Amino acid sequence: MVFSSAITYDGLPISRGGAHRLRTRGFEAGLAALRGFAERVSLDPRPSDLRIEVLAGGGVPAAFSDPLIAALDAGHAKIRVRRIGASTGHQWALGPAGLDGLAARLDAAGPLPSAGPYGPSVVIHAVWRLVLFDPFTGLELPGRTPGDYLGFDAAPGCPLGRSFVYARLSEATTARLFLSLPFDDAAPEVRRLAEGLQEAFPVPLSPNHWKLWRLGRSGDRYAARRIAAPI
Repeated sequence: MVFSSAITYDGLPISRGGAHRLRTRGFEAGLAALRGFAERVSLDPRPSDLRIEVLAGGGVPAAFSDPLIAALDAGHAKIRVRRIGASTGHQWALGPAGLDGLAARLDAAGPLPSAGPYGPSVVIHAVWRLVLFDPFTGLELPGRTPGDYLGFDAAPGCPLGRSFVYARLSEATTARLFLSLPFDDAAPEVRRLAEGLQEAFPVPLSPNHWKLWRLGRSGDRYAARRIAAPI
């Protein structure tokens, strides 16, 4: 079955200076806020795609970065090294089992040095793939896979049918929220669901980032128009 419409909310890509800035301080508080959101709205609240990045050079003291890099090299698989301006970013894969302990150790080591214009010197990246459900029935919402919408992307990396939170956990945490709801703007369920998501999310959602997508007459792509926030 192909769904003919969806309502999306996109908190904007972090790479474009968007995303929501959480009103938290520290790795543990940011993690707790987003975990609490996922536990309230998703049938699967587990984070995935976990990795940590440490920036070296570019103003970050070697006395800070070198021991941390050595410790992470000893305990985790390094997956990437990249240039970020004058700094070098080192990334390691993380497992969910050690996430709380790592967040606590980073908070205990703070305040962490800044990498200047390149952001914080340490960031934990995490994704929550949200399995949204009807708050009245507890049943999983339909239309939650990209195949339900012909694999059509509302934005790069944001296919219709998929909802997620991508977070950059640090001393100041930011998160991009993308929602795909299998309704049109006349459906009575939309307001109820949107209000529950807003109640659970740790910061207010923007009223300017809601769209209605409809399948075109050709039957092979969707077109969008902005709509008023259903909250």
